[in-house]
Amino acid sequence: MTFLTPFMLAGALAAGIPVAIHFFFRSRYRTVPWAAMKFLLTSVEQTSRRLKFQELLLLLLRMAVLVMLAIAFARPISSAVVGTGRGDSVDAALVFDVSYSMAAQDGAKSRLQRAKDEALKIIDELPPQSTVQIITCTEKNHTLVGPRSPGNLDQARLLVQNLEIAHRATDLSPGVIEAQGVLQRGQASNKELYIFSDMQAQGFEKEGDKLKATLTAIKEKALIHLIRCGKGNLKNVAIVGITPQTGIPRPGERVGFAVLVKNTGRDAAENLTVSLAVAGDKAPPEKAIIKKLPPGETRAVTLDAKLETAGLRVLSAKVIQDDLDADNRFDHVILVREQVNILVVDGNYKEKDADTSSSYFLMHSLLPVREEQRATYKYNPRVVPARQATALHLKNQDVVVLVNCSLKAKLGKRADVLQAEFVNGLEPFVRKGKGLVIFCGDNVDPESYNTTLGKKLGLLPMPIKSLFKAEKKPLLVNRTSFGNGPPAYWVFKDEKYYEDFNNVEVWKHVDLDEAAVAKKIEPKKKPTPLDEADPDDPEAKDKNDAKEKPSPKDESPLSVVVRLSNGKPLAVAKKVDSGEVLFVATAAHHEGLDPKTFIPSWTDFGTAPQFIPFMDVTINYLVNGQTQTYNLKAGDTLNWYVTDKQDFVYNLVHPDGKVARLGTPERIGKRFIVTASDLPRAGVYHMTVHPRGADSSGDTIDPAEAAKIGTPIAVIPDLSESENLATLSEADIDSRLGFTPIHIVAGENSVSTGDERLNREWTVWALLAVLALVLLEAGFAWWCGRAW
Repeated sequence: MTFLTPFMLAGALAAGIPVAIHFFFRSRYRTVPWAAMKFLLTSVEQTSRRLKFQELLLLLLRMAVLVMLAIAFARPISSAVVGTGRGDSVDAALVFDVSYSMAAQDGAKSRLQRAKDEALKIIDELPPQSTVQIITCTEKNHTLVGPRSPGNLDQARLLVQNLEIAHRATDLSPGVIEAQGVLQRGQASNKELYIFSDMQAQGFEKEGDKLKATLTAIKEKALIHLIRCGKGNLKNVAIVGITPQTGIPRPGERVGFAVLVKNTGRDAAENLTVSLAVAGDKAPPEKAIIKKLPPGETRAVTLDAKLETAGLRVLSAKVIQDDLDADNRFDHVILVREQVNILVVDGNYKEKDADTSSSYFLMHSLLPVREEQRATYKYNPRVVPARQATALHLKNQDVVVLVNCSLKAKLGKRADVLQAEFVNGLEPFVRKGKGLVIFCGDNVDPESYNTTLGKKLGLLPMPIKSLFKAEKKPLLVNRTSFGNGPPAYWVFKDEKYYEDFNNVEVWKHVDLDEAAVAKKIEPKKKPTPLDEADPDDPEAKDKNDAKEKPSPKDESPLSVVVRLSNGKPLAVAKKVDSGEVLFVATAAHHEGLDPKTFIPSWTDFGTAPQFIPFMDVTINYLVNGQTQTYNLKAGDTLNWYVTDKQDFVYNLVHPDGKVARLGTPERIGKRFIVTASDLPRAGVYHMTVHPRGADSSGDTIDPAEAAKIGTPIAVIPDLSESENLATLSEADIDSRLGFTPIHIVAGENSVSTGDERLNREWTVWALLAVLALVLLEAGFAWWCGRAW
């Protein structure tokens, strides 16, 4: 036997009250000798023994009344004997896995539809006075759907019928933890948990220990039902990426894109049709056929698209047809531009002796064409001396390259020093999505770089320790290390054409402190750019100057692009909000040759044939990364950084035309930000901007109309959901949980909601016992008080 409200048993302590009263009012007398009473002594002793026995019985009855009353308030339940009908009521928690694998077609119905049908059957079979709460869950997310009044079963049925898929991955633990709280708040003696899922393995693995502990605690007071809503192996292929094959997309040109298709099922897929279309274009989409795709294999299909106009364009790749439709479409926003504007700031610029300037070879690598072709070339670089660079030069630029720039003047040494105005302007330039490349040289002072670009602005990927100079033989580039960096650079590791990268000599480089970065980032909770100081608050600014500022979107904001033969980083990338910084630990110019040996002072990288493709990939990587703000996955939070129109109202139009009002930007730290966290489904969203009082779009808008006035944001499914579609058997689940729940297959064996309910509440019987004891005590007290 157990109790629903065991704390009420403390009321049994009131049974001591009659005992206290008994001793408090106990008769006290003084013996007085009286000869006439001597003959009555024997009779009195006999009578007193009878009275004491009667008083003891009355005391026990009164104590029993209080103890039984406390037991009744504690609401005892038991499964030994059938109790009252009130105990049949149930507190039911229905947890639905709404990850997109539940959208798979399993015969005539989807898995989610099978879950809905089974849930409606369960609700119909619940006894009177029962309550229901509906909970949906995906990875790192759960929602208590309702109903608002748990006893409103009609509303619960309606909520079940309206459940929708979210394009996120599976994780059952958030929903089960919420269900535990729901069941604890319930008042019924019977408690039941129903989990509707396709029993995908990752749903039990992501938070496996937490899920097991929670279900083990729940089973002590509730029946646990696992409703399997799908069976068999799915045939599934997914679009996992779209990447340009010809560098920077330009208007009016046909651009080749690699559409990556992966078979995530267990069987080979045959005769797959892959297509690529540009949103808004009337031209039919390009198509290709994959005759056979083995399980687990990823195939790159090259398709062309003609991008007529400049600006943000949406590419949509599709593949047909399999059992799971949610990951068959991949939307991607790209920026089509006439040219990429590049500002090169040279800290050792020499107009008369141009070939000795630090940017000489760099400028040739950015313009490797004839003079007459430069006006129409994809890159539009401009070089300015460091001393002349101002914040105005950053306007309309896509990438800034600092070459051998000094941040601090040195006594006895002439060097162009960057103005503070320009240096401070680099931070907002990068954070709003632009690219920054930094090359070293003799003018790079570790202390000033660490203080200004590192601690103050948060732009330096790693602290600089000291200058390293090879003595007898140079260090070489470790070509294989390109494979550990961003995928854009993998071509240098894999392509035979780039084998000579291993011959690039580096005689001098700055040593970067990898250990310091790991020590700072790993133990701490990842800070966000929202924590930055307000520039108008000097106190707050001083506190934040020393903070590490990794990207809010990327759990690993740092990546080593390539290393040297001694294992030291040669190039390091760091995400900073929507932008990125690439730091190269050596120079872009040889910075002087030994007159006898012709050995470069720093490196021969700038004169090597590999320097041109390296810079080409770097610019493409930084420019394509500028569209990260416009490309998210379901479940991500959209942080929209506003540079103008701070007093306007922002709306987010969902793919189905539903309008979510985000309001005006909020000033947090140094920027104005609009945030949207409700991106549960994949598709193309549009951010629209309206003056205050001018928004009359209503609750919905035609998506085609939103595309004309809004900025596109492409949201793809969380592809980790379909990476592994393996499901667990009943035996596997029992082994992971350590106990055996009730297993049900939706649509096959009906859920009996009565056979397993054994708990019956004895509260009414306990109250009846209290009433009986009260009557018995009153009657016995009357009988004892009669005159004999």
